[in-house]
Order: sequence, then C-alpha cells, then structure tokens
Amino acid sequence: MLKLHLFKNKKSDIEVSLVHLLEVVLAIGVVMFLIYFSLKLSGIFLGRQEYDSAVNNLNALAKRVHELAADTGSTKTLTTVYGIPDNFILVGFSYDDKGIIKTDCTQEHILESRPKSCLKKSCLCIYQNSGGVTDWAGKDFDVKGVVSPLKCEYFEEKIVFLAPSDPNFRGAPTLWKPAHYSSSSYNYLVLYGICGGFRRTSWGVRQIGIENVKENENIFIIISDLSQTKKISG
Repeated sequence: MLKLHLFKNKKSDIEVSLVHLLEVVLAIGVVMFLIYFSLKLSGIFLGRQEYDSAVNNLNALAKRVHELAADTGSTKTLTTVYGIPDNFILVGFSYDDKGIIKTDCTQEHILESRPKSCLKKSCLCIYQNSGGVTDWAGKDFDVKGVVSPLKCEYFEEKIVFLAPSDPNFRGAPTLWKPAHYSSSSYNYLVLYGICGGFRRTSWGVRQIGIENVKENENIFIIISDLSQTKKISG
C-alpha cells in the first residue's frame, strides 16, 4: 500500500510539473510575440532589403522634388523611375491639407498618423502597411493612428502634393488644384506597393512624371504614373 501511495504522489507531482511547464512555455510565447510585434512596428524586423529599397527610393524622390522646388520656372516636369515594395505606402502631406486625408484602399483616415514634425510643413513619408498586403479592413495605418512613418523627408517650401485620378494612386479626392488645371481633379498622394487582396497588381518599379506648377507661394507637385501597365525592371 505504501508503494502505491508513493507512486500516486509521484504521478501527481509529474502532472503538476507538466502544467507549470506549459504555463511557462505559454508565458514565454506571449512575451516573444509582444517583443516581435514591437520590433516589427519599429521597422527592425522588416526585410532589410525591402526596407533599404523603400528608404532609398524615398530619398531619391525627395531629391527630385527639392530640385523642382528650387527651379525658378513656373512649370517644369521631370521623368524618373520610382519603386515601392508591396508592404509599404508612400504618403505626401501638404503644408496645409484641405479636406480629410484618407485612403480609398480601406477608407482609413491617415491624418492621425501624420508626424508632429510635419504638421506645418510638407513632407513625403514611408509607412509599413500594418494591415498587410491582403488586408481590406482599414488597418493599414492602425485604427487610432498609432503607427508612425518609418521615415519622412521634409520641405521648407509650401508644397502641395497631388496625384491624378488614377487607380494606381489610392488617396481620396482633395480640394487642392492648380488654377492652371481648374478642369482637372486630383487626389491626395497615397501610393501603395499593393492595395489589399490577392488580385491587386503590385506597383513594383514604374516610370513616373513629377510636374511642378508654381502659383503665388504654392508649389504644386503632381506625381503621375507614365508607364501605365508596363513595369520597368531595374
């Protein structure tokens, strides 16, 4: 009887130990997930190649915009190429945005995610698509605007970033428009690497036009896709 009692106690001890072990493993899993999620939001866990590509292309685009802003002419257009990986989004904030900045991809408002450092300045910003490339639920920029840009380029000039009414650009319509093109309509500059769903087409690398229209103190920078359906590899 004593042997049976001892065996029973050992069995109970083993069962309790297994429960504790499972609790420890679960706790470690939760901690690791929180650490991973935090690092992912900060950009540390992003694919290094994709991150470098997105940032380098942002820098190159900003350089061309600086060139146009410094030009003394009233109108000028540059042609270049611009690439953006699927998991990233380019947003152009104007020095004085009119209307509600949102994305037509998910109908999500972007203004809350605008960095404080460019509240009164124009800036081009790169975001990681926090909802993922298959998301259509409106979480690309986080519901409460918690997600911040991975990187922004700032401009001292009074620049207004615009995009044409084109399916490749996902910004909502804006009230801004150059008087020179009063009959045209424009959208906020919101460009996705890919906008949610499996049937969407990636932007990849495409030829773009960067048009500069100066009217009084305003500098309208209109970015459009020149390649249409043809992608440029490189």
